[in-house]
Amino acid sequence: MGLTDIETLHLEEFAETLLRCNHLYHPSDDSIALRNAVESRRQIEIFDYSRFADAFTRAFGMRNSLKCLQALTHLRGTIHTYRSVCDLGCGSGAFSLAFAYLADNPELDLCGLDTSEHQLSLARELMAAARLPGRFRFERKDLPTQIGDRPDLTISSFWFCENEQAIANPALFDLMVGRELLVVDYEKIIDRIATSLPKGFRILARHSTQVDVPTTLTDFVAQERASVYSIHIGRTDA
Repeated sequence: MGLTDIETLHLEEFAETLLRCNHLYHPSDDSIALRNAVESRRQIEIFDYSRFADAFTRAFGMRNSLKCLQALTHLRGTIHTYRSVCDLGCGSGAFSLAFAYLADNPELDLCGLDTSEHQLSLARELMAAARLPGRFRFERKDLPTQIGDRPDLTISSFWFCENEQAIANPALFDLMVGRELLVVDYEKIIDRIATSLPKGFRILARHSTQVDVPTTLTDFVAQERASVYSIHIGRTDA
């Protein structure tokens, strides 16, 4: 089975997991209005998650999880080797969900960090509904700051676009990154990370691709295909 076939299979099976969580993702009037407003502007957005956490999750949660899953497929078999994982700026858990699904590892210890307690409560509810193997914790932390013991992998989706100072500050970047880092974000942000990478880090891989939305999810995602930009970084001393 080729990589494309494997990716398609994962997307179709992952759709079943997402549908188990459809009470969190079902569109509302607020989420439809938010999605329409964002897509009409076509620019990098900064959101007030304390006010729009639920609408944001319903508008973009499934699409973000599918993007993250697509980025994770490039890790192939190595995803099972990451035991301690930090989801930086985890929001409502889109990247955590995709990682836990693909890792399928009961020994996984994944900690999500975010500044919004409302978003964290959605992440906890999401992971409980998904019923995936592993240990999951979601904790409030004022970011950017030191994330604690260096995990095997830091994952982050659309956090750096709202915290670009962490890209430009080498000391701060070092605090936030585990032994490796996988970022899914806007193309402009991926470009900036790649060109601003501090000493002591190297690019392991970089991908620009498309994810085809399974037909069972198009009512939630409201599009058939989405662009995915990702970068995988490692420490030179790892």
